[in-house]
Amino acid sequence: MPHVFRHPVTMVLLSVTSCLTLGCSMFSDNKAPAPAAAGAERTDAQIFVGDTIEMNYDPNVILKRAESFHEKEGYAEAIVEYQHFLDLHRNHILAPYAQYRLALSHFKLIQTIDRDMTPVKKAQEEFWELINGFPASQYEAEARVKIRECQGLLAKNHFFVGRFYYRREQYLAAAKRFEKIIVGYPSTEEAIESKLELAKTYQKLGALEWARDWAMELVQQHPRHQLREDGLELLAAIEKEKPNVMMASRSRGSLQPRGSLAQNGSKPAFFPTTTAINGATRRALQASSTVTDCQLGSWCGQTGTSLSSAFAPTPRDTPSVTCRPGTWCQ
Repeated sequence: MPHVFRHPVTMVLLSVTSCLTLGCSMFSDNKAPAPAAAGAERTDAQIFVGDTIEMNYDPNVILKRAESFHEKEGYAEAIVEYQHFLDLHRNHILAPYAQYRLALSHFKLIQTIDRDMTPVKKAQEEFWELINGFPASQYEAEARVKIRECQGLLAKNHFFVGRFYYRREQYLAAAKRFEKIIVGYPSTEEAIESKLELAKTYQKLGALEWARDWAMELVQQHPRHQLREDGLELLAAIEKEKPNVMMASRSRGSLQPRGSLAQNGSKPAFFPTTTAINGATRRALQASSTVTDCQLGSWCGQTGTSLSSAFAPTPRDTPSVTCRPGTWCQ
C-alpha cells in the first residue's frame, strides 16, 4: 500500500472530499425552471395583484376592478376605479355606464338624514354629470329619478335641522333652514310643510306680518293639503292676537331669497307670491254676529274690508258676497 494511505488523517480527508464531491453531483440541478404556459388566462385575483403599468391603463381591467368592488359593496374603492376609468377613457363606449355606476356608488353610501349629507350631494352632482356629459344615454331616466330622491333627502335634512333649532328656541336659525327648503326644493313635500313651520317660527319671533304671509301662502297655494287646516288655525290665532295684522297690506314681490332677515329688519326674508284661492267651502276662522260685503275668494277682515288687494290682484268680474268678518268669503 502506498505511503500516503497509511496515515489516518490523510484517509479521513480523502473520505470527506469524496463525499462532498458525490453529494454535489447528486443534488445539483442545472435545469432551468419550466416556463409558464403561453397564453394562460389570468384569474380575477390576478387583476388586483401584480399588475403591470400597462394594465393600470387598460380600460377593461380598470372597469372590471371597479365592478368587483361595487358588487362586494366596496363603494369607496369602486368610486376611485370608476373615476380612474373616466379620467383616462372619457370617450370610451362604456364611459356613460362608468359615470352611471360612479354616481350610483355615491348614492349607495347615503345613510340616514341626520348624518353627513356629502354622499347625497356627490351623488346628485354625478347624476347631473351623467345627464349633461352624456346626453340621451340609456341611464338618463333613472338618473333623474335619483336626483329627485337626492333633493328629497336634502330637504328632509334641512327640515330635520330646522325642527331641531325650533325646539331649542333658536328661531332665526330655524327660519333660515325652512326658507332654504322653500327656495331650493320647492317640489318636495317638505317645502309645503316648511311654509307652516316658517309661519309658526315668525309668530314665535313676534313677526306676525311675516307669519301671516306664510300662513296665507300655505292656505292659498295648497287648498287641498292636509296642513291647510293648521294654516287656517294659525291665521285665526294671529287675527285674535292682533286683528290689525290681517288688515295690513304691503307691496309684494317674488319668492326669492334675501337672507334670513332683511337688513333694515322691516321686511321678511321672502315675499311669497299668492294667488286668489279657489271657491271651495271654507271653514269659519272666527265667529261673528255681523255681516258685510267682501269679494269672493278673499279674507274678510274684522272691519269688513277684503284682503284680496293685499295678497293678490282680484279680477274685476269677481262678485261681492255677504260674509262674516274674520272668515273666507265663499
